[in-house]
Amino acid sequence: MNRPALRYRVSLTATIGLAVVWMLLWGELTPGAALFGVLVALLIQVAFPLPDVPELDSFHPIGFARLVLVTLGGLLVSSFQVAGQVLAFWRPTRNAIIRVPLRTDSPFITVITAELVSLVPGSVAVDAEDGALLVHVFDASSDAAIERARASVRGTEATVIRAFGTAEDRALLRGAPAAASADAAGGAAATEGEGR
Repeated sequence: MNRPALRYRVSLTATIGLAVVWMLLWGELTPGAALFGVLVALLIQVAFPLPDVPELDSFHPIGFARLVLVTLGGLLVSSFQVAGQVLAFWRPTRNAIIRVPLRTDSPFITVITAELVSLVPGSVAVDAEDGALLVHVFDASSDAAIERARASVRGTEATVIRAFGTAEDRALLRGAPAAASADAAGGAAATEGEGR
């Protein structure tokens, strides 16, 4: 087995993350627990090398803080929107599965985007294929609602890129508007249904 050199197997981000998890598991935020957590984190990385994930090396704390705030805000707003639509029993709900082209082909960013899209009420990522996400949206009552859902998914991807994206991924954000409108024109709804 071809193992990477030690300096490539140990990541500062992974070390800190594993040490924090260790302290949380032990329920102690003491210097001793922190030191032991760092030792355990280093041992885990040396014994079980993590796969190369370039996005972990380009972690941006400010972008991550924004990602957390935007996700929490989205959870709050979407919960009220979905509750309002469910309580409006006299108005039938129309849903759809839409295809949303993504800017980046990074599997890591695609997975995080899909998880966050599914976490927020009113949408579920169904599949990822050919640089796009298939997303089930709860409110597809009009073309404008579908475009809002598509823009929301692309906004989530942009927030994830600002938190974890490499320099190449972040450059895609600056050149995205023209490509986004061209992609959106080709990403029509895959299926639609009416239900209650």
